[in-house]
Amino acid sequence: MLTAVLVFAILPAFLILGLGLVARAVAAQRLTPRVVQYAPARDTTVLRDALLVDADRRAASAALIDLAVKRKIHLIAGAGKREPIGVELVSGTVLTAEEAALLEALFGPEHTSTRVRRFSADRRALAGRLKSLLLNTEHALARDGLVAERRVTWPGVTLTVLAYLGMLVEALFLVFTIIGGEWGALIATLVAIAATIATIFVTPSSWRKFLPAADARREHLAGLKQYLELAEADRLRVLQSPSGAELRTTDAAASEAVVTPDVPGALAPAAVSPASSVAPGADPIARFHLHERLLPYAVVFGLEREWLAKLKLEHAELATTNLDSLGDLVDVTAEIAVAIEAAGSVVELTSAVGDLADGAGNVIGGVFELFNL
Repeated sequence: MLTAVLVFAILPAFLILGLGLVARAVAAQRLTPRVVQYAPARDTTVLRDALLVDADRRAASAALIDLAVKRKIHLIAGAGKREPIGVELVSGTVLTAEEAALLEALFGPEHTSTRVRRFSADRRALAGRLKSLLLNTEHALARDGLVAERRVTWPGVTLTVLAYLGMLVEALFLVFTIIGGEWGALIATLVAIAATIATIFVTPSSWRKFLPAADARREHLAGLKQYLELAEADRLRVLQSPSGAELRTTDAAASEAVVTPDVPGALAPAAVSPASSVAPGADPIARFHLHERLLPYAVVFGLEREWLAKLKLEHAELATTNLDSLGDLVDVTAEIAVAIEAAGSVVELTSAVGDLADGAGNVIGGVFELFNL
């Protein structure tokens, strides 16, 4: 019996487990960055970049935090953790098509102003709207030639079917070994069952296939992640480029698109504010703004707590050395940190939002009402 278990249970179980690990490695499609990067690439968005690193669960929260960093919204946390987090638009804010779609997903027709509970109907509706938002973003990446139009599914389906078939065979061996009292064969069967169950968990059900055109952008993101991981001040100063980083304005009135007055909800291109090159090591305020701008990407890579701590240290340093020049420096780091703490985690941030309000504090019923303001 032990020989039969080894041949028909142990070997197949570890074979498909090995194939599952190979499929997981292939699905990751990892790239090694050639250069450490310290600023996002041009002509991209946080939402798109999140999909390019397979950070789907964090994409919407990162995009929402990006709106706060750009001073387009304020995140207003309640007094307690069970209270909803308000989102207030800054006066004069204009939105890109993608940003409007994000707000539409978060504050759609089925949204309630109360804190969303686990497994509630509103939570399921929100998850469906966010899934549609990410799917539309993935289609946009496919149109740009960065990802394949269809996901890779056949390895996950094949290995999952083989795993369940293997479990049927192993169940039969388990019954026979218990009846026969062969403890060696029983232990071997249990090991095979554990390996088969592990295959189901480690094998990705599907994954998006990145095309060669996406390699440069994904390498840039990998370099950006390296920079975010090296949060010690001395190492950051060593890695900073002598030519400085491109800093875009945080003025909420400058954007890639505006709402046109002729067609409600329609979006049209608008002038993008000029960028300026500032050496982050030379101007503490410029360095703070640069690092604050990277906070949404820290969320994408799961490094938001470390990066928030970094920003708090830099802000404390600014407060003691640049009191006269801090006039227009609006610190959103604290409100983002409080909002994440109130939500429980950054992943839960989108499900914890309550009302959407305008700059005067009036509740906005929906995105169409927002366009008519």
